[in-house]
Amino acid sequence: MNIKRLVLGTAAGALAVTGAQAADLPVVVEPVDYVRICDAFGTGFYYIPGTETCLRVAGRIRADYNAFFNLDDDDFDVLGDAYGVDGGNGYRFRARAYIYMDSRTNTEFGLLRTFTEVYFTSQYGGSLSTTLNRAFIQFGGLTFGRTQSFFDFLDASYSAAQFFNANLSDVTTNVLAYTFAFGNGFSASISLEDSLSRRTDIGFGIYQGSRIPDIVGNIRVDQGWGSAQLMAAGHYVEDIVTGDEEYGFAVGGGVNVNVPFGTGTQVGIQGGYAHGALLYTSESLVGPGVVDAIVDGAGNLELANSFNVSGGFSTSFTPTISLAMQAGYAWVDQKEVAGVSYDFSNLDIQGFLGYSPVSGFVLGVGAEFKYVDTDDFGSGSALSTFFRAQRTF
Repeated sequence: MNIKRLVLGTAAGALAVTGAQAADLPVVVEPVDYVRICDAFGTGFYYIPGTETCLRVAGRIRADYNAFFNLDDDDFDVLGDAYGVDGGNGYRFRARAYIYMDSRTNTEFGLLRTFTEVYFTSQYGGSLSTTLNRAFIQFGGLTFGRTQSFFDFLDASYSAAQFFNANLSDVTTNVLAYTFAFGNGFSASISLEDSLSRRTDIGFGIYQGSRIPDIVGNIRVDQGWGSAQLMAAGHYVEDIVTGDEEYGFAVGGGVNVNVPFGTGTQVGIQGGYAHGALLYTSESLVGPGVVDAIVDGAGNLELANSFNVSGGFSTSFTPTISLAMQAGYAWVDQKEVAGVSYDFSNLDIQGFLGYSPVSGFVLGVGAEFKYVDTDDFGSGSALSTFFRAQRTF
């Protein structure tokens, strides 16, 4: 009997010790997926853990390979000293890496959004540069920071904007803006924008420092058929030397239509007129004197005038093959000085043919032609061709 009790007691003690040790062991917890998908704003968004903010992080790698050609021996050099001349470059290799971050939070006051676009460029023997292209906050109808100008409409919709940009307004700048949505796709915006982003120069004079921001406004409609916009801007011009000051302006309009042909086919056109604010009609002007104003022989500040019209289309012939083309014309009228005319015009034609073997990856070839005609400095034309490989993710 004593032996039986001893055995039972020993077994009970062992079980007690084992139970105590088991209680001290760490508990293995199954991993929990803390990343929640946020489908309220489209694909790619997820909730930042511990918050109600949706975030989308995306990127792009782009490699471009250019070849440049002067097409004639006329007097005016379209490419400039860096390309296509003795001692210049006949080609360009360029690599870019883009980072995009888009955050959105629904609040009791409306949507709170931030957007950042940064890209890093390597070209010309490996030289590196960093560009903060966009960094803005939107809260309700307010926009603060750096984004596309509220004057812009088509911008680079139908061109590769690779070397010769299209003859239209395509500028990112620092803004303080408010957009009022009327409903049914109609809206109106008013924006204060950095005037330095729209300056060229003053011929035979010196631009005064930044005094008054540009005032930009637009009325816009976006519906199933496409979109349309009317826009205007005011631009202050002052010469330090003479003390003369003028208030320039720009007006424009455009329409972009979805066409029931092929896949995603769109056709657009826009035009504008500027007085003392040339970059509102084209940011890619090439001429003997691209200036907002000229100080004439009598010491008077004379604002330059410019006109532009540009149109294009894009379509996908198949799920893998796409085409985009754009053509534009710009004319600049400037005050004649000492019997010399600085008037000129630009003609641009651009095209890009893309092949996408898999989603998010594009191989393509493009060409950009530019012709410059001046009154007293001759004319000239040039061609930029390129091959592009691009991955967006």
